[in-house]
Amino acid sequence: MHPDLAKLLELQDRDVALLAADRGLDAILAEVQALDQQLADQVAAVTRAGHAVAEAGRKRLEVEGKIENYKKLEERGRLRLDQVRTPKELQAVNVELDLARSVLTREETDWLKLSEQITGLELAAQEADRLLEQMRASQQTARAEIDLRLRDAEAGRNEALAARDATAAEVNRALRSRYERLRSVKSIAVVVPLSGAACGACFTTVPLNRRSQIRAGTLIDTCETCGVILYAEDAGE
Repeated sequence: MHPDLAKLLELQDRDVALLAADRGLDAILAEVQALDQQLADQVAAVTRAGHAVAEAGRKRLEVEGKIENYKKLEERGRLRLDQVRTPKELQAVNVELDLARSVLTREETDWLKLSEQITGLELAAQEADRLLEQMRASQQTARAEIDLRLRDAEAGRNEALAARDATAAEVNRALRSRYERLRSVKSIAVVVPLSGAACGACFTTVPLNRRSQIRAGTLIDTCETCGVILYAEDAGE
């Protein structure tokens, strides 16, 4: 095997190890993200519950204002009853009083409904708060364990990257550039062995003279079909 190919194969192994380290790190970060999302969702639930209580409280205040106004209208109507002089005026005042009482009854009914609704919303808000605190407490242990694994994964990834960079520095620059270009467009191995008389990636037959040079270690060549860099696992034909 050509000596530069041996180093290139070592670099490919380093890249595989680095990829595995990256995937392991990504998996742990995904766990952290999932915990963060759970917490964010519960915080949003607490916020929505608080807004619901505040909105219902605002509506109840509006109804209380209306009730106060209609009570004043009712009181003025009763006072006018002592001042009217004709049956027509008496009838008009009674109509106004009946209307005020009817509206007042409806508003008081709405006030009671809103009060019951607020009680339920406040209980829901308290439950949302309780669940949020419970979630924070339960996540502490999980996050502590994840933090340990995350530090280990980051250290492992840094070691894999350092080993990869050290090996890359030992590879022929032109060959390394070719290798890097291939890796940027292919998700599979880009340095592959011959499979008999064919490319080990796409199984396209490699001409005998090129195959012989590859096996002899005198030629670093690529597959004409898929572009991978070829090497021979042994020196025999």
